[in-house]
Amino acid sequence: MKKTPIIVLFIGWLVHLAGAQSAPQPKPEDMLKNLVQFDAPQPVPESMRAGFESITARDSLAMLNYIAHDLMEGRETGTRGYRLAVEFAAAMMSMWKVQPAADSQPPQDRGGFSGSGQERPVRPASKSFLQEFPLREITSSSSSLSVEIRRGDSVKVRPFSPNIDFTLRSSMSEIVSAPVVFAGYGLTEKSVGYDDLKNFDIKGKAVLVLSEAPGKDNPKSPFQDKELKVKYFPAADLARRMRGGFDKTAELAKLGPAAILMVQNSVKDVEAWLAKAGPMPIPDDRPIINRQRRRFTLPGSAAVNPWEASRVVSITRETADAILEASGKTIDALQRQIETTGQPASMSVPGTRVTVGSSVETSLVRAMNVVGFVEGADPVLKNEGVIVGAHLDHLGFWEDYIYNGADDNGSGSVGVLSIARAMALNPIKPKRSVVFALWAGEENGLLGSRNYVRDPLFPLEKTVAYFNLDMISRPYDEQTFSRMSRMFAFPGGQDLLKKIKPAKFLPVSFSAGKGLDEILRQADQYVALDLFLREQTDSAGRMMGGSDHAPFAQAAVPWVFAITAMTADFHQPSDSVDKVSGELIESVSRFIYAAAYLAADR
Repeated sequence: MKKTPIIVLFIGWLVHLAGAQSAPQPKPEDMLKNLVQFDAPQPVPESMRAGFESITARDSLAMLNYIAHDLMEGRETGTRGYRLAVEFAAAMMSMWKVQPAADSQPPQDRGGFSGSGQERPVRPASKSFLQEFPLREITSSSSSLSVEIRRGDSVKVRPFSPNIDFTLRSSMSEIVSAPVVFAGYGLTEKSVGYDDLKNFDIKGKAVLVLSEAPGKDNPKSPFQDKELKVKYFPAADLARRMRGGFDKTAELAKLGPAAILMVQNSVKDVEAWLAKAGPMPIPDDRPIINRQRRRFTLPGSAAVNPWEASRVVSITRETADAILEASGKTIDALQRQIETTGQPASMSVPGTRVTVGSSVETSLVRAMNVVGFVEGADPVLKNEGVIVGAHLDHLGFWEDYIYNGADDNGSGSVGVLSIARAMALNPIKPKRSVVFALWAGEENGLLGSRNYVRDPLFPLEKTVAYFNLDMISRPYDEQTFSRMSRMFAFPGGQDLLKKIKPAKFLPVSFSAGKGLDEILRQADQYVALDLFLREQTDSAGRMMGGSDHAPFAQAAVPWVFAITAMTADFHQPSDSVDKVSGELIESVSRFIYAAAYLAADR
């Protein structure tokens, strides 16, 4: 039996985890409307000038040389190196008179070392820059999938191989066994009268479904309607699919299935994306790491990542055929039936049960965000806030290699620290308070920002905007710009390239309808970056991959996300300080400082 290559299975898994909708792509002429350019920086208003001018490339590089030093051991969450980086950031904020935002309750001394043998009185709670929280680290895990087919007195059991026949990522130990049903594409689309689930109960069942929707390659299909095409068939590149939006598995999970068995509609899109993106050179000295990445989850959360909350198993088409055996049909035949008739083909699979199992061992790890604030000047509006954040963590060290993460995300962390100092020393404070946060665990599933949104230090309903800095130190050149243009299917990308200076190019995505467009355009006049604004309407708030703005987007907090070029050094030991641009860190940090000030002062 021919096996689907595991890389295709895994990439397909990522596709359906993140959902299948992205914002409609603008026409080439609209792309140019989203470009903000100034011939030269304009004078900065006196109200924010002192802070603005305090942000410099020299100081940024000085801090980055410490944060991205070997001493920090790659700043992996829960390690000594990460704690050293945290203590540095907290010390800097304290020195600059930024106020600590978290509560600190020292543990009660239980006696034995006090000299008197008596318990010491508990000291009153004080303020700290450290928002501490526990994580569950998954130290080992395994998964299993098998199908049982009964025909009279005969029972046939077939086990499948993990990471070959199926992929399952789980953060809990459990075994689920359920009868199998096939539910086509698992869709209810009333606008075209199509419903795989009408009068069809999937509660408590293992529901096998195809990704996307019918009619993908049929121009006459009702699913080729403009809005439905955007919803179910975004452009063929994988990266755009991972930006969030309609999430089929989340919708199915609401109906209570025991498990969701997802079969990819086609692997052609993955192949097309890989071809379109083009080869990225791999240096000969790139390490081959045999150790798995550490996995964490927030206690009380059912998943490492939000999309792992339900039992979703990605299976190959060959595995699907084995599960469908008792029906006498293959996944290809069922798909053709739906495509040909335009009607659902939902059915129970007679005498068939699947068993999905996962086994997980965990241990507790102490994690911490760094959070401080500068109080606003208005006696009423100071109770509202703007947050400027970046993740401080990176990948740690593996074997003989240290992943110093200078760009990812030492640069964004330095940006937050520079903006904190600027806001603290600026004589005229904005009306609202400004909060500065360095997050733990972004590389492990946005854990620090998710914890903050779950347990905010300032009410989310009074948070008027969140500004996220992630990788702000690597300038574009023609090669990296062209690659990004192909990967994200920008129409007229070459026309846009002719209009910009790649080294000054900064894509900024932001939430729609919150007045942020005007603020960003106004802030850019003080730095004259070639700003490319991308207004996003999806709830996940993901642009060019997930980052710490996504939990805020999901909590309906207006957000802004700035990121510079992604290079071959991404997530490699070669992401080092000698390759960053201090001038670009300065420009982006000044831009976000001005935007945050304007948002807090309006």
